[in-house]
Amino acid sequence: MSQFRKVVYSRDVPPGDYVLGADIGGTNSNFGFFQVINSTRILRVSWHCKSQEITDFTQLMITLLEQVRQAYGIRIAYACFGAAGVVTPEQDFCKPTNLAITISSSALLRQTGLKCAPIVNDFAVIGYGLSSVAPEDLVLVHDGVEYTKGNKAVLGAGTGLGKSILWWSDERSRYMPVASEGGHADCAVQSNLELEIIEFIKQEEARECAISWEDVLSGYGIQRLYRFFSLQNGMRDNKNMLPDEIFARRNDDKRAQQTFQVYTTLYARCAKNFALDALCLAGLYIAGGIAAKNVPLFELEAFSKEFVNCGKQAALLTNIPIWVIADYNVSLYGAAEYLFMERKCHF
Repeated sequence: MSQFRKVVYSRDVPPGDYVLGADIGGTNSNFGFFQVINSTRILRVSWHCKSQEITDFTQLMITLLEQVRQAYGIRIAYACFGAAGVVTPEQDFCKPTNLAITISSSALLRQTGLKCAPIVNDFAVIGYGLSSVAPEDLVLVHDGVEYTKGNKAVLGAGTGLGKSILWWSDERSRYMPVASEGGHADCAVQSNLELEIIEFIKQEEARECAISWEDVLSGYGIQRLYRFFSLQNGMRDNKNMLPDEIFARRNDDKRAQQTFQVYTTLYARCAKNFALDALCLAGLYIAGGIAAKNVPLFELEAFSKEFVNCGKQAALLTNIPIWVIADYNVSLYGAAEYLFMERKCHF
């Protein structure tokens, strides 16, 4: 069973009834415990573990809820789980795309003592959390004109690649997120070099299906690009090098530099295509660990140039503002907000 680490956000963590907002990703699973005071959710403490180490999600939750109760006297009856994968329409089951586990609301309610446990797509959850992110944690990387009540879009690469579109509801006076699996759409190549990369991935991994955006923009995608350029340069590839290490070496490693350049172009093209699909005149938000750790990537001229590289709609794209979400806890805020915004649970 996975081991937890915890982060405390305030000097005191008062005992009592809290709500749980969770984000189950392909690499990390994060659990935020929110105290509710006068309808305000305050994140007091979060617990984290490696997703690949989880063998039984329900048992993990039994262990976690007991540990939090013993450590702080926190009681949880209501929880929302953001999950990286397709969620059933009833919001009670998900098989995360890049994990071997399943998440079942019925099993959680039966075995953990939770009274309510809806499951929501992880990038839809980010949409719910946007309004809770402090202004200083939204880094503007492409200036534009934010149209009131225009669509918004959220895009982000990590273990996978997530997308969500937000539309304004006059009835509810807020944005409503729509889940998407667009990260699995085909990668659009525009040069011989990019085509060679696609063919390399297909051959190396004996792939018969099309190569997706996720295949080249995720953390694994960075490693694939680095392997390709290692082969091109007649060098041996260090298969153990992490994506962060590859990007960190871009100033003194030709392969890492080439990886960074192609990655920047492909990310910008993916963002451009999604911005056009979503017509996100109120802005595009880039989330995920890769973005938060590499904000300068999105400030590069190469990114901006490729983002607006669209003959008939270049002017439209030029006016779309782009922010990088620098607050890693946006998913936790969103999961907690969902419980109150959608009122799936009867408090």
